Amino acid sequence: MAGAGEHIHVLLVDDSERWATLARRRIERATEEITVSVASDANEAVVQLHEHDRIDCLVVDYMMPGITGLELLERVRADHPDLPFILITSEGNEDVAARAIEAGVTEYVVKDPATDQTPLLVEKIQSVVTQRRLRRQLEESERRYRTVVEDSRDGICVLKDGCVQFCNQSFAALTGRDCDSWLGDDLVEEAVHSDEREEVRAAFENWSDGRTEPERQEARLRRPDETVRICELTGQRITENGETALLVSIRDVSERRRRERALRWERDLNRSVQEALVESRTRSALEQTVVEHLRAYEFPVAWIADGDDNALSPRAVAGDEPFVNAITVAAADAETSGEPAAWTARSGEPQFVQDIEALFPSAWRDVISDHGYRAGAAVPLEHNNVPYGVLAVYHDEPDWFGETERRLLTELGDAVAFGIHSLATENTLAADRSVTARLRVADETYYLVDLATDGAFQDCDRVCVQGTVPDDEDGIVQYLQIEGATAEIQDALAAHPDVRSVYEIAAEPRRLQVTVTGPSPEAHLATRGVIVNATTVDSNGVIVEAQLQSRETVTPTVERLQAAFDGVTVRSIIDEGEPSHRGDQLGAAALTDKQRQALRAAYHHGYFKRPRESTADEIAETLGVSHSTFLQHLHRAQQKVFEARFE
Repeated sequence: MAGAGEHIHVLLVDDSERWATLARRRIERATEEITVSVASDANEAVVQLHEHDRIDCLVVDYMMPGITGLELLERVRADHPDLPFILITSEGNEDVAARAIEAGVTEYVVKDPATDQTPLLVEKIQSVVTQRRLRRQLEESERRYRTVVEDSRDGICVLKDGCVQFCNQSFAALTGRDCDSWLGDDLVEEAVHSDEREEVRAAFENWSDGRTEPERQEARLRRPDETVRICELTGQRITENGETALLVSIRDVSERRRRERALRWERDLNRSVQEALVESRTRSALEQTVVEHLRAYEFPVAWIADGDDNALSPRAVAGDEPFVNAITVAAADAETSGEPAAWTARSGEPQFVQDIEALFPSAWRDVISDHGYRAGAAVPLEHNNVPYGVLAVYHDEPDWFGETERRLLTELGDAVAFGIHSLATENTLAADRSVTARLRVADETYYLVDLATDGAFQDCDRVCVQGTVPDDEDGIVQYLQIEGATAEIQDALAAHPDVRSVYEIAAEPRRLQVTVTGPSPEAHLATRGVIVNATTVDSNGVIVEAQLQSRETVTPTVERLQAAFDGVTVRSIIDEGEPSHRGDQLGAAALTDKQRQALRAAYHHGYFKRPRESTADEIAETLGVSHSTFLQHLHRAQQKVFEARFE
């Protein structure tokens, strides 16, 4: 009864040695579960209790010399408040019984010499010890449970009929209310966002019925300060104080969701918006694409406006257009400041307002609050110190602009301004006039000369190097156009020891991207500031067409080339006044190697054609760089080219 394998040790206290010995023998004979020790007086009982901590129950005679069983009980309770105490007395009057119960005895038995009371005594001993052990187990279980709950980083509460009966400090911190204020309140009604209450109540009902669906329920919790936490809830049915209840665990996943959202946006930004910067043919199309992308990214409203010190004029809007019209009117009040778009227009700096409600009253703040928005931001659209307006967004939740959102919005503003600047340019690679020298190189250390003298190109109609740029591994990337070539020419190129890789851009005419590790006259000239427009291959070597600043630079350029390569001769010089090729613009732009590589690759892969022959991802893969890195270098190269041509 006290539990399988759990022995019971009883201390029997009685001044009648005969009765005590008889009672001990009968009890131990009745069950192997109980062992009985005997004390003849109260002092002996106190000593045994002190010496033996494994006493599970006291059976005490009421009347003993100099002391009563109730007086012994008082002494025992001071050190053993929950030790089972059975009082045995021959005085069966109500007064003794009342005093025994009031003193806190566990059980009360009236001694009857004419009757064998062993079964009754055994039953009472087993009962009181079992109850004590169960109570201790329950208390220990509850103690461990409370410790786990209180130490948990998750918010935990116990609900009965949806109302909070218990909660830990993490729950209080998560919901913004102390535990005492929660007791008796309906969790769903008081904290869950109104749009999600029905789903949460259904989940609670399933969990209360013992079903596991849904395993997790996501919901937004609104705090008293109107901030919102995105949370995951799990629940299970438990028994609390003998009644069925629901244990709910709540985990704040706001930051995790924000990180996931930011990473998703950062990925989509490079793919969607950057493509729009290249593909949009008009400024209005570009701006509308950008604000629609922001709208899709969970900003309820986004817009681009022309702005100055006096007014904002929306150009592209996605979302709540009536709000944009109202806020631009309110922001025009010369006595107010702080509205992000107007603030940015005045200061030229990015502005982020995390909580509109925390600001002092103003006309524009009232408009924002009336439309239900809590956070706003704006970034300038500026390129080369030329302002093109502001980009602004609002959100209906406070504290929306984390570090990632701030960075991406600022970078987006720079990219949009660059796109607007680019669209305003009539020609991306306008030509100029200079001196062009045509130089023959017959040195077989150059792989193209080596292949040409071996007859690799004898069946080709024309072989031309249309561009050469350094790569990231101390080599070069060349773009070849080979007319009349078969597929075998690609194998011949790939087999040369100086060729690292060959990538086919187009089949007819055959255009190849070749990565080379050996020396080349094009790379030699480029390191000395000479622009190489093209290289033509014939059976006697190659003819390099170099763009020079003036006739005076021809001789030193040729001499340096002759010092590096054998068989260098001058074939012709086209003097000033003749139209030069596109390459001079690249030289004037002072591009870095990576920028020149990106621009050349984009041109030769047909990136600027309509329809586009290669995507940014495809070109980036051939260069061994990421999509975003390629576009970054490409846009910077375009910017420099435009500056060199138009400024």
